[in-house]
Amino acid sequence: MERKIDEKKRNQPLIKIVITLLTLIVLILIGIPFSKYFLIATHTQETKTIIHNKMPGIIPKTEKIEAPNLATLMGQAPQADNQKISGENAYAIGQVVIPTVSIDQPIFIGLTNENLVHGTVDLFPNRQPDKNTLTIIGHHVFYYGGYQLLFGGIQNLKKEEPVYVRYFNQYYEYKVSSNVIIKETDVDKLVDIGPDYLYLMTCNQTLKTPYRVLITAKKVSVNEMKLKETFQESSKVLTNKSQKNYLIWFIMPIIILIFIISIFLFYVWKI
Repeated sequence: MERKIDEKKRNQPLIKIVITLLTLIVLILIGIPFSKYFLIATHTQETKTIIHNKMPGIIPKTEKIEAPNLATLMGQAPQADNQKISGENAYAIGQVVIPTVSIDQPIFIGLTNENLVHGTVDLFPNRQPDKNTLTIIGHHVFYYGGYQLLFGGIQNLKKEEPVYVRYFNQYYEYKVSSNVIIKETDVDKLVDIGPDYLYLMTCNQTLKTPYRVLITAKKVSVNEMKLKETFQESSKVLTNKSQKNYLIWFIMPIIILIFIISIFLFYVWKI
């Protein structure tokens, strides 16, 4: 009997180590998919974007666009002038604000994977909103519980809902006129139809898909000073909302999970 008790005591540390390792493995398996969304949300919170009043000296070459992945997300900030820019000074030429679907994203130049994980991209930088149809594209990222990241959410836009755009130092208001699904090969749908229109585009789902959501919006004539105030106020409200969601959907779950695991492992090693 005493021999069995002694053997059991000798095996206890090994059992505790196995339980600890299994717990850490489970934590890693949970953390891998979560980390992608966490990094996207963190980029949004931490990147201080400066909107410039001219095009970058060198526009990054167009890349084959892939769904956001950890390798891209762990990279540095968007490119400008053929070099990396600090996350505290990301080079943007504008900003798109859509209050009804909680979108407040910078607009970058250069269709690259890095630019798209930090915001949206002006697909045709040679087009100017005072002369041509502006086309803004972004990633569709769907998080748990219906929480949308990046450009996810534009698929829910309805007719007459407002879209605000800052392009350099000019402000524009548009009203949604159509929301349709097209194939990714339907490039003719993005034809320039004049300065009174705006295109917004994203994938129709988070997973790889040949279909795209295409929003067409028409420019509205409004008082420039009032529009600027509305734009800034809407952006401020959405920034505060984004910070609150970041705490609720990302920081709090991490704190709760660490607390639960700490209590569990403490109990395991104590007995």
